Amino acid sequence: MGQVHKLIFFCCVLLCAAGGIFGSPSPQSSGVRKQPTSTVGQAKAALASGNPGEAIRLLSAHVQSHPQDLSARLALAQAYAAMGQDGQAQEQFENVLQAAPDNYPALAGLGEIYERAGDLTKAEPLLARAAELSHGDAHIRTAWAAVLARLHRYPEASRALAGVPAPTLVDDAINFHRVKAAVALGLGEPDPAASEMEKALALAPDQLGLQMATAAAELQTSHWKRAEALTNSLFARTHDANFGLMLLEAQLGSKEDVRSTLEALGAISLPADQEAGLRERMAELLIAHEHFPEAAEELKRAIELEPSRADLKFNLALAQFRAGKLDDALATAEALQKNSDSAELEDLIGDIQEARGDSLASVHSYETAVALAPNEEKYRISLALELMRHKSFEPARVVLKQAEELHPESWRIQFALGMVEYFAGSLQDAIKTLLNSAAISPNPDAALEYIGQIEMDETGAPDAAAVRDICDYSGAHPNATKFQFYCAALRFHRDYAAHDTSGAPEIVRDLNASVKALPHDAAPHCQLGKAYRWIERWQDSLHESDICARMNPSSADAHYRLAQIYQHLGQQQRAQEQMKLYEAASSRLADENARREETIKTFLYSIQNDPRDHR
Repeated sequence: MGQVHKLIFFCCVLLCAAGGIFGSPSPQSSGVRKQPTSTVGQAKAALASGNPGEAIRLLSAHVQSHPQDLSARLALAQAYAAMGQDGQAQEQFENVLQAAPDNYPALAGLGEIYERAGDLTKAEPLLARAAELSHGDAHIRTAWAAVLARLHRYPEASRALAGVPAPTLVDDAINFHRVKAAVALGLGEPDPAASEMEKALALAPDQLGLQMATAAAELQTSHWKRAEALTNSLFARTHDANFGLMLLEAQLGSKEDVRSTLEALGAISLPADQEAGLRERMAELLIAHEHFPEAAEELKRAIELEPSRADLKFNLALAQFRAGKLDDALATAEALQKNSDSAELEDLIGDIQEARGDSLASVHSYETAVALAPNEEKYRISLALELMRHKSFEPARVVLKQAEELHPESWRIQFALGMVEYFAGSLQDAIKTLLNSAAISPNPDAALEYIGQIEMDETGAPDAAAVRDICDYSGAHPNATKFQFYCAALRFHRDYAAHDTSGAPEIVRDLNASVKALPHDAAPHCQLGKAYRWIERWQDSLHESDICARMNPSSADAHYRLAQIYQHLGQQQRAQEQMKLYEAASSRLADENARREETIKTFLYSIQNDPRDHR
């Protein structure tokens, strides 16, 4: 279930049974009261005591003989509504409003009728007007907020509820807390939503519906233990599959053993189509928590029940692939391929073949995916990444250039193309393309970070546009400490290449700030050591370079710099020791090509594990 649909589902669960905001008028507190003498008074007393039928009997004749008595018509409408006779209630409310358009109880009552009928667009303005005319009646504002929440207009619903106190009557208070929970969840605030549901549950702890809704809210907050405590009891008492699924999700979140729950869910007797749906949902939860072997078993059972469903077979192949069952995954996918081939399936087969080490078959499958869906960017990117993995940079560039023509505004294509240019040795084109990716991306961090890393690895002056964009980004994001560092380091590289020390105090200050902000990262110490050497603060350079070498002992550059510093300070023995360490590190560390190979692996891993691109 997608996150947006899941959120809407949980909001509906929280709002479910929160209706009836206007129910029958609440009976007065017990005690001796003077019996009303008028017919209308007697009818209102009957309605207040929970006897709407008697109120209807008394008022029907009265309204016929006194058609202008709006108080009687309003009471009759409320009595009809309490009996569930909405047609008659609507007629009476409308009669009242014809004579008194600003009668807010009638507006509210008519709004409730429309709400029960599911006509929320008619209900909302009536309740909004009633809330305004009543000067913020708490009961009406709560009902209005409930309708706004059902319309997914959560900010307005929140404003409608602002300052409304919880009702004193239990049923009204439960509804109030449910509405507040739904609004909070709709606003993306799961913790307050769970808190409101716990308040509702405390008022009626034995209500199954409240237990389920509270468990749903706790699941949204990832309060796994509390959700498990609620759903464990529910499932044990009811053997309801929905409660079992909620229990399974809670246990998966808690990383507990789920075998008994899976067995109990599998033992529920259901018609074939419903059991298949249950098994599919179980598999989805298992996959979400990376229990791939168990998910595959559930999908196999679902396929036995509904053998014609290609989507289940695809999901089985995917689960088997992620479980490392590559031969099983390939067999499942190729069996599906014979009858229901698709670009998505070919893309998956490409992934499977690559994992099996068959790069030629992998490329063929990715090419087939592109042929089946030539306008889909993700399949062209998959093909390009596979070519990059095997250092076929020119073919990868061709694929991405074609994709660029089809999708000129795709930051992913620009990102991949920029990295291809870098791996192929075209630094200037790489930086230009990566900057373009960052400019059009909703989240430019990844592209800018690679630009920072690439420019820091180069010996010459950094690209001016790269320095500008990274420093602009770091200035606009004061908490982005990594980019504060890149900005300072690239300014240092720029000024060092230009033999310009005028900005050295600010650069040293900012690099010192990066050392404090990134205490477990060697790079700020390394750059600060270089900067101090640049301005001939030799002892400070020695201190930072020594930290750099200790934090990153495989850095040949750090040992070479220390050797130079010791040489300048006249400490020949230490200089020689560092030169030996430099030579050892140089022999262990590969040349520029090896560094790029490591960058290729990192890039391919990061882009293929981007959560925004999951299947």
